[in-house]
Amino acid sequence: MNALRVAVAGLGNAAVNLHLPALAAIPHAQLVGGCDPSEATRLDAGKRFSFPVFATLGEVLSSTRPDVVIVCAPPKAHKAICLEALAAGTHVICEKPLATSVAEAEEILSTATRAGRRLALNHEFREMPAFRALLDSVRADPGGAVFAQAWQNMDLPPWAEPGWRGTLLNGVLYEAGIHLVDFVVAAFGETPRAVTAVMSSCGTRDEQTDAVALVTLEFSRGRLAQVTQNRLCKGETQYFEVRVDTGTASHRVSYGGRARVSLGLLRSRKPHLRLEMGGAGMAWRETGHDRAAIAPNPGNAPMIATRNLLDRTLRAFIDGTPAPASGEAGRDTLKVLAAAYLSAAEGRRVSLDDPAVVAYTFEA
Repeated sequence: MNALRVAVAGLGNAAVNLHLPALAAIPHAQLVGGCDPSEATRLDAGKRFSFPVFATLGEVLSSTRPDVVIVCAPPKAHKAICLEALAAGTHVICEKPLATSVAEAEEILSTATRAGRRLALNHEFREMPAFRALLDSVRADPGGAVFAQAWQNMDLPPWAEPGWRGTLLNGVLYEAGIHLVDFVVAAFGETPRAVTAVMSSCGTRDEQTDAVALVTLEFSRGRLAQVTQNRLCKGETQYFEVRVDTGTASHRVSYGGRARVSLGLLRSRKPHLRLEMGGAGMAWRETGHDRAAIAPNPGNAPMIATRNLLDRTLRAFIDGTPAPASGEAGRDTLKVLAAAYLSAAEGRRVSLDDPAVVAYTFEA
C-alpha cells in the first residue's frame, strides 16, 4: 500500500498528544509538514517530531504538496482551513466539531464533492478499543439498540476550562459533549428525528450556560436515548459512561480507570465474586445479574483511538471505501447539537429537519 503524504494544520495539544504520535505508527502515512500561527508552538512541535513546520497552510501546501491535511485548529478556524485544503486538491480529516454551524458544514461538504476529494472526522471514541467493542456487540444483536444513556460527570464548569475553551459559556455540549452525542448516534446507526433539551447553570451563575445539559434523542420506531452532561459534579469524575440496551442485553462501557472487586449479595439473594480490571476503562455486557467483560481499554487510549481512526480513514481514502466517521456524520452530529441548543433556548421539541437547525450558529 502506497503511503499518503500528510500535513497537519494546527500544532497544539490535539496534534502533539494525539495526531502526531498516531501518524508515526501508521506505515502508510508519511508526515511531510505542519503549520501553526504561533512560532513557539510550531517550532516546539517540529523539534519534538522532526518534521518541517510553517506559519501558514498555504506554505505547507505549496512546499510539501500533501495528499491529506489533518485539521487540528480550534473549531472557528475549521471552515477556512478545510476549504483551502480542498481547493488545493487534498483530502481532509478534521477534528470535531466540523464547523460552527450546519450551514458551514454543508459548504465544506459541497466543496469536497466538487473537488472530488474525501472529508472525514476524528470522532475517535468510535475507534477506542472498549468503545469499538461495545458498538460491535450492539450491532451483533439482531434487534440493535432500543434505548441508550450516555453521561459525563465532572467538576469542570465552562468558565473554568483552560485556554480558548474557557470562553465558551454555552459551548460545553458543542465542544466536549459532541463525544457523547456522536457515540450514541453511532450505536443506533442513524440520525435521530427530533431532540428535546434543557440546559442550565443550576443557580451557580447569573448568566445562562450549558454547565448542565439534559438531552433526549428520538430515533425511528419510538427508540430513545438520553445524554447528560454535568460539569458541576463534586463527586467522582465519570468522563464518558454509556449504557446501550438491546432486546437481549444491556451493554456498558466506561472510560477511565476501573479496578473493583466485590463479594457478597448484590440486588438479589444470589452470591457472587466479581473482579473488574480496566486501567483506562472497559466494556461489558449485562443480562440480569450476570455480567461478562467485552474488552478493556489499553493505556493511552485517546492516542490509540486516534491512531486506529486515522489508519482506517487513510486506508479508506486509498481504497475508496467508507471512512469510519465521514464528513456527513460530522454534519449530522452538528444537526443534533443545534437542535439541542434550540430546544433549550426556545422550550420546544425540535425536529432535525427544522430550517432553524441549519441556520443555528454555535458559540465557538
